[in-house]
Amino acid sequence: MKLENKSIIVTGAGRGLGRAVSLTMAREGARLTLLSRTLEELRNVADRIQREGGVCHPVEADVSDPSAVHHAVTACIDHFDAVDVLVNNAGVIGPVRFLEDTDMDAWNRTLGINLSGAFYFAREVVPVMLRNGGGNILNISSGLGQMAFPRFCAYSVSKAGIIQLTRSLAAELKAHHIRVNAIDPGVMDTPMQEEIRALGPSVLGEGIHGDFKAYKEQGHLKDPFEVAQLAVFLASDASARFTGSHGTLGDYVEWGYNRR
Repeated sequence: MKLENKSIIVTGAGRGLGRAVSLTMAREGARLTLLSRTLEELRNVADRIQREGGVCHPVEADVSDPSAVHHAVTACIDHFDAVDVLVNNAGVIGPVRFLEDTDMDAWNRTLGINLSGAFYFAREVVPVMLRNGGGNILNISSGLGQMAFPRFCAYSVSKAGIIQLTRSLAAELKAHHIRVNAIDPGVMDTPMQEEIRALGPSVLGEGIHGDFKAYKEQGHLKDPFEVAQLAVFLASDASARFTGSHGTLGDYVEWGYNRR
């Protein structure tokens, strides 16, 4: 198994890509600390992992709360004695509004979960990884971190920050055998996409709403389990040559990832 006995933290593990990553990594032998704000979703994922013979410890936590992050990392160490891999996946779409209509609390909440949460976790796990002689951090970014898209400013800014956080941490930690990479998963068939479509044309505008509907109706949404396989590769020792990388599934295939 590709991740046998690796202790891995996955944030946002209750749904969407986080759920797919958690299930897939468990099947590859990982020992998982699963995080989510939604306890029922978290329990459903943990129950399935355990029914399939996997090992996991669910922790209800808000990644934007530094004290909750500290508690979650402590729980991982208490259960599994180490943190080998961190998957910063937790994210929200945020206030889908033009900037002048954006609520300040909603803006701060999006940046707190999508960007500061990743920073809080990295700050907690890096000392552990340094003591253990190495580790691996995997961040989930977005194509919106590199393009302008009306009404999605908060989300786009947060994901642009994730891309630069990835590059900066990779440069800082390379000499200490801690790798840091990011995946742009593309447009996936997840609850977040359902939430976006449900906003309707009155919020999104006719054109953007039509685009998101077309992604679903025309079968253009990716299966999150396909992206989860790439996450397994980047969390494994097989990807040792990668650090500071950020790309889509197609990019990583071009760079040498074999999805078979």
